[in-house]
Amino acid sequence: MNLSQFEDTAKDYLEKILAILDIEAAVVQEDVDDSTTCYRIDCKSDDARILIGKNGQTLESLQFVVRQMVKSKTLDRSHFIVDVCDYRGRRRRTLEDGAKRGAVAVLNGDSERFPLLPMTAYDRRLVHNYLQENFPELASESEGDGEERHIVISFKGLPDGESHKHEEHDDDDDFVAPDEDGEA
Repeated sequence: MNLSQFEDTAKDYLEKILAILDIEAAVVQEDVDDSTTCYRIDCKSDDARILIGKNGQTLESLQFVVRQMVKSKTLDRSHFIVDVCDYRGRRRRTLEDGAKRGAVAVLNGDSERFPLLPMTAYDRRLVHNYLQENFPELASESEGDGEERHIVISFKGLPDGESHKHEEHDDDDDFVAPDEDGEA
Protein backbone atom coordinates (compact mmCIF):
# COMPACT_ATOMS: atom_id res chain seq x y z
CA MET A 1 0.00 0.00 0.00
CA ASN A 2 1.53 3.34 -0.98
CA LEU A 3 1.47 6.56 1.05
CA SER A 4 -1.51 8.12 -0.76
CA GLN A 5 -3.59 4.98 -0.14
CA PHE A 6 -2.60 5.16 3.54
CA GLU A 7 -3.63 8.81 3.77
CA ASP A 8 -6.93 8.17 1.98
CA THR A 9 -7.63 5.31 4.38
CA ALA A 10 -7.10 7.48 7.48
CA LYS A 11 -9.25 10.24 6.02
CA ASP A 12 -11.93 7.72 5.03
CA TYR A 13 -12.00 6.25 8.54
CA LEU A 14 -12.39 9.71 10.05
CA GLU A 15 -15.24 10.55 7.67
CA LYS A 16 -16.99 7.26 8.51
CA ILE A 17 -16.64 7.84 12.26
CA LEU A 18 -18.03 11.37 11.89
CA ALA A 19 -20.98 10.03 9.88
CA ILE A 20 -21.71 7.40 12.56
CA LEU A 21 -21.65 10.18 15.19
CA ASP A 22 -23.99 12.22 12.96
CA ILE A 23 -21.53 15.13 12.87
CA GLU A 24 -21.48 17.31 9.77
CA ALA A 25 -17.85 18.13 9.13
CA ALA A 26 -15.18 18.47 6.48
CA VAL A 27 -11.89 16.59 6.85
CA VAL A 28 -9.00 18.54 5.33
CA GLN A 29 -5.60 16.96 4.79
CA GLU A 30 -2.52 19.15 5.44
CA ASP A 31 1.18 18.31 5.47
CA VAL A 32 2.80 19.30 8.77
CA ASP A 33 6.30 18.35 7.65
CA ASP A 34 7.97 15.73 5.41
CA SER A 35 6.82 12.82 7.55
CA THR A 36 3.61 14.00 9.27
CA THR A 37 0.14 14.68 7.91
CA CYS A 38 -2.61 16.49 9.80
CA TYR A 39 -6.27 15.66 9.27
CA ARG A 40 -8.15 18.78 10.37
CA ILE A 41 -11.84 18.36 11.11
CA ASP A 42 -13.82 21.55 10.52
CA CYS A 43 -17.23 21.48 12.19
CA LYS A 44 -19.68 23.46 14.36
CA SER A 45 -18.44 24.54 17.78
CA ASP A 46 -20.90 22.25 19.66
CA ASP A 47 -19.64 19.26 17.66
CA ALA A 48 -16.03 20.40 18.20
CA ARG A 49 -16.54 20.33 21.98
CA ILE A 50 -17.76 16.73 21.70
CA LEU A 51 -14.84 15.67 19.47
CA ILE A 52 -12.19 17.43 21.57
CA GLY A 53 -13.47 16.47 25.03
CA LYS A 54 -12.02 17.53 28.36
CA ASN A 55 -8.38 18.60 27.92
CA GLY A 56 -8.34 17.03 24.45
CA GLN A 57 -8.84 13.49 25.77
CA THR A 58 -11.55 12.58 23.26
CA LEU A 59 -9.44 13.95 20.40
CA GLU A 60 -6.47 11.85 21.57
CA SER A 61 -8.72 8.77 21.71
CA LEU A 62 -10.12 9.45 18.25
CA GLN A 63 -6.60 9.75 16.87
CA PHE A 64 -5.59 6.51 18.62
CA VAL A 65 -8.57 4.60 17.20
CA VAL A 66 -7.92 5.82 13.65
CA ARG A 67 -4.22 4.90 13.99
CA GLN A 68 -5.16 1.39 15.12
CA MET A 69 -7.59 1.02 12.22
CA VAL A 70 -4.96 2.15 9.71
CA LYS A 71 -2.28 -0.06 11.30
CA SER A 72 -4.47 -3.11 10.85
CA LYS A 73 -4.73 -2.41 7.10
CA THR A 74 -1.12 -1.53 6.26
CA LEU A 75 2.48 -2.04 7.31
CA ASP A 76 3.18 1.63 6.60
CA ARG A 77 4.00 3.53 9.80
CA SER A 78 3.66 7.10 8.49
CA HIS A 79 2.73 9.60 11.15
CA PHE A 80 -0.44 11.62 11.24
CA ILE A 81 -2.33 13.73 13.72
CA VAL A 82 -6.02 14.54 13.97
CA ASP A 83 -7.08 18.08 14.82
CA VAL A 84 -10.48 19.70 15.35
CA CYS A 85 -11.03 23.38 14.52
CA ASP A 86 -7.33 24.18 15.16
CA TYR A 87 -7.51 22.92 18.76
CA ARG A 88 -3.93 21.66 18.58
CA GLY A 89 -2.67 25.05 17.37
CA ARG A 90 -4.41 26.85 20.22
CA ARG A 91 -3.20 24.21 22.69
CA ARG A 92 0.36 24.58 21.37
CA ARG A 93 0.28 28.34 21.94
CA THR A 94 -1.04 27.81 25.49
CA LEU A 95 1.71 25.26 26.23
CA GLU A 96 4.39 27.55 24.81
CA ASP A 97 3.12 30.45 26.94
CA GLY A 98 3.32 28.29 30.09
CA ALA A 99 6.79 27.04 29.15
CA LYS A 100 7.94 30.60 28.51
CA ARG A 101 6.68 31.71 31.97
CA GLY A 102 8.58 28.81 33.53
CA ALA A 103 11.73 29.56 31.54
CA VAL A 104 11.66 33.23 32.56
CA ALA A 105 11.16 32.25 36.22
CA VAL A 106 14.25 30.01 36.07
CA LEU A 107 16.33 32.57 34.18
CA ASN A 108 15.39 35.33 36.62
CA GLY A 109 16.27 33.13 39.58
CA ASP A 110 12.70 33.08 40.90
CA SER A 111 12.78 29.29 40.78
CA GLU A 112 15.60 26.77 40.51
CA ARG A 113 13.29 24.09 39.10
CA PHE A 114 9.95 25.03 37.55
CA PRO A 115 7.47 22.14 37.20
CA LEU A 116 4.76 22.43 34.54
CA LEU A 117 1.35 20.80 34.83
CA PRO A 118 0.99 17.15 33.73
CA MET A 119 0.48 16.71 29.99
CA THR A 120 0.32 14.11 27.24
CA ALA A 121 3.43 12.73 25.54
CA TYR A 122 2.63 14.75 22.41
CA ASP A 123 2.32 17.97 24.45
CA ARG A 124 5.56 17.22 26.31
CA ARG A 125 7.34 16.77 22.98
CA LEU A 126 6.06 20.17 21.82
CA VAL A 127 7.26 21.84 25.03
CA HIS A 128 10.69 20.15 24.96
CA ASN A 129 11.18 21.27 21.34
CA TYR A 130 9.99 24.82 22.10
CA LEU A 131 12.37 25.19 25.05
CA GLN A 132 15.28 23.70 23.13
CA GLU A 133 14.76 26.10 20.22
CA ASN A 134 14.05 29.25 22.27
CA PHE A 135 15.92 28.72 25.53
CA PRO A 136 19.04 26.63 24.76
CA GLU A 137 20.58 27.55 28.13
CA LEU A 138 17.79 25.69 29.93
CA ALA A 139 17.18 21.99 30.45
CA SER A 140 13.77 20.31 30.38
CA GLU A 141 13.16 16.85 31.75
CA SER A 142 10.04 14.73 32.06
CA GLU A 143 9.28 13.44 35.53
CA GLY A 144 6.51 11.36 37.08
CA ASP A 145 4.48 8.44 35.80
CA GLY A 146 1.25 7.99 33.86
CA GLU A 147 -1.20 10.85 34.02
CA GLU A 148 1.09 12.72 36.45
CA ARG A 149 4.02 12.87 33.98
CA HIS A 150 5.14 16.47 33.57
CA ILE A 151 8.11 18.63 32.55
CA VAL A 152 10.51 20.34 34.95
CA ILE A 153 12.50 23.29 33.61
CA SER A 154 15.90 24.04 35.12
CA PHE A 155 19.07 25.96 34.31
CA LYS A 156 21.85 24.06 32.53
CA GLY A 157 24.54 26.43 33.79
CA LEU A 158 27.56 27.80 31.97
CA PRO A 159 29.67 25.45 29.84
CA ASP A 160 33.02 24.40 31.35
CA GLY A 161 35.88 26.71 30.65
CA GLU A 162 33.89 29.97 30.63
CA SER A 163 34.57 32.61 33.22
CA HIS A 164 32.09 32.46 36.08
CA LYS A 165 32.96 35.86 37.50
CA HIS A 166 31.50 39.19 36.47
CA GLU A 167 34.00 42.04 36.31
CA GLU A 168 31.29 44.67 36.54
CA HIS A 169 28.01 44.49 38.39
CA ASP A 170 25.05 46.73 37.74
CA ASP A 171 22.95 47.19 40.89
CA ASP A 172 19.83 47.46 38.70
CA ASP A 173 20.49 44.04 37.18
CA ASP A 174 18.08 41.48 38.70
CA PHE A 175 19.66 38.46 37.04
CA VAL A 176 22.91 36.94 38.27
CA ALA A 177 24.13 33.84 36.47
CA PRO A 178 24.75 30.90 38.85
CA ASP A 179 28.17 29.29 39.07
CA GLU A 180 28.82 25.58 38.50
CA ASP A 181 27.29 24.69 41.89
CA GLY A 182 24.08 26.53 40.99
CA GLU A 183 24.80 29.37 43.43
CA ALA A 184 24.49 32.98 42.38
